[in-house]
Amino acid sequence: MADEEEIKKEMLDLLMEKITGGLSEKAYDYGYNPRNYGSLDSPDGYAKITGPCGDTMEMFLKINNDKIDDITYTTDGCVTSHAAGTAATVMAKGKPVRECIKINQSAILEHLDGLPEDSEHCALLVAKTFHSALRNYAVGKKR
Repeated sequence: MADEEEIKKEMLDLLMEKITGGLSEKAYDYGYNPRNYGSLDSPDGYAKITGPCGDTMEMFLKINNDKIDDITYTTDGCVTSHAAGTAATVMAKGKPVRECIKINQSAILEHLDGLPEDSEHCALLVAKTFHSALRNYAVGKKR
């Protein structure tokens, strides 16, 4: 009987992997139900980067009292780009700018419970775009 249960579980796991494309539950949810998607008028920080894969990511920041008051993204990328973009915005919203420097590729991947290896570059593109938007804010603030 234990063998039958193991076989059922293995079949269900394979079916779920086929359905989700190997994405974790959170990555699947964020990818197909993105949060904070869109642009912001007159952002305090902004960046747009096209990655080596051809996907373009944009980040828009509204900052108040050195905290991320609002953050959105746009992308022409795939589901994993949306998952990573959503993850970064969820992680950053409401946080002090200094704390947001810790939001890098590995932090995004950890937040998403991982991405398939061939999609991990999406988290790197998001992290680079986010950090570039933070730099854009810092430079504008110094002027």
